[in-house]
Amino acid sequence: MLTAQQLRAVIQQNMPFKRAQSILQNDWQNIDDQNPLARQLMTIEDLQFALALQNCQSETQFTDTRDYASVMSFVNQHQDDLAPGSRDFLLRGFK
Repeated sequence: MLTAQQLRAVIQQNMPFKRAQSILQNDWQNIDDQNPLARQLMTIEDLQFALALQNCQSETQFTDTRDYASVMSFVNQHQDDLAPGSRDFLLRGFK
């Protein structure tokens, strides 16, 4: 379920929504390219928003949070893009 703030972001199609959509569409490079001066990292908030969107639209899924292999595949693919703490956030269900 989306929070009020997340729902507002969906309606306004603002940057938090675009960041979450980029995660869902496996297109983080697009976000990184928008600011060539600084590397953009996936934050816990970005991942939480993407997971909330994923729960609302099951046809778009970036990882199955119940499947360790799926989560590790995502983490390994994006290890350079994850902000500090984001990896632990994704793996919290397996500890």
